[in-house]
Amino acid sequence: MDLSNIAAAGSAKGMMVCHENLNILHLGTLDNHCYFIPFAKNQDPFAPRENSKEFELLNGEWGFRYFDSVIDLEDDFVGIKPENSIPVPSNWQLYGYDKPQYTNVNYPIPYDPPYVPDDNPIGIYSRTYHYSPDGTEKILVFEGVDSCFYLFVNDKLAGYSQVAHATSEFNITPLLNEGENLITVAVLKWCDGTYLEDQDKIRLSGIFRDVYVLSRPKERVTDYRIKTILSDDLKSADVTLIVFGCAATATLISPNGDKIASADVSKDSTVSFKVVSPLLWNAETPYLYKLVIETQDEVIGEKVGIRKVEIDNGIFKVNGKHIVLHGTNRHDSYPETGYYASVEQMKKDLTLIKRHNLNGVRTSHYPNAPIFYQLCDEFGLYVIDECDYESHGTVQVYNDLRWHQGYIGIALIACDPKFKDAIVDRAAKLVSRDVNRPCVIMWSLGNEGGYGQNMVASAEYIKAYDDTRIIHYESTHRLDETPLDIIDVRSNMYMPPKDMLSYLENKDEKKPLILCEYCHAMGNGPGDLEDYHDVFYSNDRFMGGYIWEWCDHAVILGKTVDGKIKYGYGGDFGEKHNDGNFCMDGLVYPDRTPHTGLLEAKQVYRPVRVKKAEGDKFTFESFLDFTDAGKELDCSYEITSDGEVIKTGKVDFSVAPRSTVEISIPDTSYVNGNSVYIRFIFTSKNSTPWADKGYQICQDQVMLCEKSIKSSPVKSSKPAELIEKIFEFTVKAGDCTYVYDRRKGQLKSITFDGNEVITRPINFNFFRAPTDNDVMKWDWYGQHINDYTVKMYSSEAVREDGRIDIKVSQSFGWSIEYPFAKANVVYSIYDGGEIRIKGSVETSHKIEILPRLGIRMFVPKSFEDVTYYGYGPFESYIDKHRASYFGKFSAKVADMHEDYIRPQENSSHYGCKYMELSNADTLIRFEAAEDFSFNASEYTEEELAGKRHNFELVKCDSNVICIDSKMMGVGSSSCGPALADKYRLDLKNLNFDFFVSFSKK
Repeated sequence: MDLSNIAAAGSAKGMMVCHENLNILHLGTLDNHCYFIPFAKNQDPFAPRENSKEFELLNGEWGFRYFDSVIDLEDDFVGIKPENSIPVPSNWQLYGYDKPQYTNVNYPIPYDPPYVPDDNPIGIYSRTYHYSPDGTEKILVFEGVDSCFYLFVNDKLAGYSQVAHATSEFNITPLLNEGENLITVAVLKWCDGTYLEDQDKIRLSGIFRDVYVLSRPKERVTDYRIKTILSDDLKSADVTLIVFGCAATATLISPNGDKIASADVSKDSTVSFKVVSPLLWNAETPYLYKLVIETQDEVIGEKVGIRKVEIDNGIFKVNGKHIVLHGTNRHDSYPETGYYASVEQMKKDLTLIKRHNLNGVRTSHYPNAPIFYQLCDEFGLYVIDECDYESHGTVQVYNDLRWHQGYIGIALIACDPKFKDAIVDRAAKLVSRDVNRPCVIMWSLGNEGGYGQNMVASAEYIKAYDDTRIIHYESTHRLDETPLDIIDVRSNMYMPPKDMLSYLENKDEKKPLILCEYCHAMGNGPGDLEDYHDVFYSNDRFMGGYIWEWCDHAVILGKTVDGKIKYGYGGDFGEKHNDGNFCMDGLVYPDRTPHTGLLEAKQVYRPVRVKKAEGDKFTFESFLDFTDAGKELDCSYEITSDGEVIKTGKVDFSVAPRSTVEISIPDTSYVNGNSVYIRFIFTSKNSTPWADKGYQICQDQVMLCEKSIKSSPVKSSKPAELIEKIFEFTVKAGDCTYVYDRRKGQLKSITFDGNEVITRPINFNFFRAPTDNDVMKWDWYGQHINDYTVKMYSSEAVREDGRIDIKVSQSFGWSIEYPFAKANVVYSIYDGGEIRIKGSVETSHKIEILPRLGIRMFVPKSFEDVTYYGYGPFESYIDKHRASYFGKFSAKVADMHEDYIRPQENSSHYGCKYMELSNADTLIRFEAAEDFSFNASEYTEEELAGKRHNFELVKCDSNVICIDSKMMGVGSSSCGPALADKYRLDLKNLNFDFFVSFSKK
């Protein structure tokens, strides 16, 4: 279409015809092609693109004018000089214009396609560009603009484009004048493409990726395509190259730097290179060949990975081997730069991903910047490359007020013919740009957009364009009977492990199963990674999955007086509607500090696992697919007795991929002790792009023997003294005095050596500050397990041999309901001063899941030193403790807090034999009849539960100590399966048995 028919020069009114017209997706743009950067002759084409003489980066400060509505824009806006500036790339909401909005499912605008609100914010970007005619054509490239933009050069409309996360290119040469030229970009917040970009993220706008000019000769390479074809035995490969636009000379170079072959290739023709004994690309050994494409005026460097992706009899394979994907979904999201990801930021993300034993990335839910894929090639990551398509909000649109239509409305756009071209266009932009990237193993049609003929057309386009990869799409809810056979895999989100096993029982299902999202990593979680690992490796039909998701999404609101960053999420920006902190669901915090969930993932997906075999032998099992673990990892070990290291050593081993080997450790035949463990530590044998030699990859711990280390009451020649009053029992024993409040049913005072050691009465504890996964929390609040009142049925004190027992019968409840729990408790105070608190609890029919069962005590701030023998050093729970190991650890109470941005239960320690709390004078030791959990914090559960942000927390005037007979797991129920029964408290067998002693230091 002729641009002159679209808009008068710089006319805002003329612009209105494109961004609300599904028949106009792009104007004045060049054809799609693979990503490459040309270099001048005699330059190194594999150098960073900024080194190219043909590359001019236009990033930097641009002039900027913002309007709340496109209607307010002047007709002659191109010629108006801006008074303000803004960095490019960036998002304007981070610079005080407009406001961010976090919405997950629902559209941010009324559903009225192709129209968008009249009050459509617009940002006008401008800068000058100096042009000296040199015989080359100037190609202006935008790698990402949200949501659409009109481009003007001087006073002429150069074009229009949409698809926020796709590249748009314009040949601006005819519009340039020698000398200074004015480039103006009008970016709209919403357009008809907004209906296809309803992704779960904080919504931001602007030019958010790199902008640059390429200088190209008129006769030039316009596109090329590389294909690697492996022989059945993988001993040879054909590397084929087709070049479009002009003739060229192609040279293939091995990863070792040896020239393999060189050949001339005619325009639009194909050349093939035979490679004998190829070094194959995979996530463990990402070998890359170099392909040099040289023309009369330019040279292009392309790195080639030789590999084969296939589905063989329902099994997903890379290079002939079944692969289990343990990856992560990743958004472009940074608190300082919004959607913009610099090379340094991308490298940091990929370094962390590789360091934590993840092997894949799903580009949720849009293509990343093109350099990202080159980095994935080099780092070695299996990438699901996803189209910039999601129409999740149609679920709400299609339904009636009572949601009788269920979820099928998500397909409203997928089966609407007027959206067909736009959906296929997004697929075309994706595959044409990234087709040469070896890291890409699957094309994804998009996310949560439903299924219909438009998705079939998108898949058909991709299959016709590229027959070397498989097609993924999860969102297969339909409004009609459109067949699903064109999709190559069965994809699910948050499928419970037991349902995965049931999938295999369906004989009609022939496709491999992948979880494109699982183990929702929101807040304190996920807690079911090990369960999924076990299922993934139980059958070759399982492909593995990608954890949701990589990072917490946040916007910086400012800093506290002491310099702490205030992170904001949904509801913090004055949005019309929002989805709260559901965007705080990553494996890393916004600043990329790992969550303990990432540490858990690292350990669950460790490349080597160790189990005890017979005698002094141990079984090493490798989960690597292509390399001998012994060639990649060094192994050392330490043996501990009662938490103290008694022996260390090193292990030389070799274990083939997906195999086991038995290793003998003679030291283990002669160890004696109460509680003896051996811990194997695996470190990098070689330096890699993501880790130096000696970096700890994983660990594994095996118990060698275990004996009880429980304390016994100290015998005393002086019997404990009981003072009985109507409302109070006082027991003096050894250096301790206990006062029990018979009316309120609690120990209200404990003194040791004349000093009070608690600052508030000790209460039974059933509640925890709800985690994001505690979706049942309203049941807890409904039964008031957090602020119960006590009913005392009876209390008596009796003297037994060597102790005094205070026997109590009581209940816990609130008004309206039957008591949620009843307990029979015995406080045994021994002559030496120790106390044992033992009892049983029965819950009412209103309690389905109880978060914990234990006691809570408040101690003076001076009690700040903690030593424990259990799982550490990280927070640990019954279903989330693999990142930790069993040992003896020490810490300050002030340091035992995991600072989740939305405060919640944190920093419990699971599987403890004992915990000691001390100040300068006194040591308090806690034990239990069975292994227990504890938490030591500066914050109360009420404080953690009551605040929306971590920067709002106020420390308690005491240290808060929770000793739990049991603590439920954390799971991933915020967007996943319910917590498994094995990780819940057994309501039919609720018992506790604590032993507490006091001594001088």
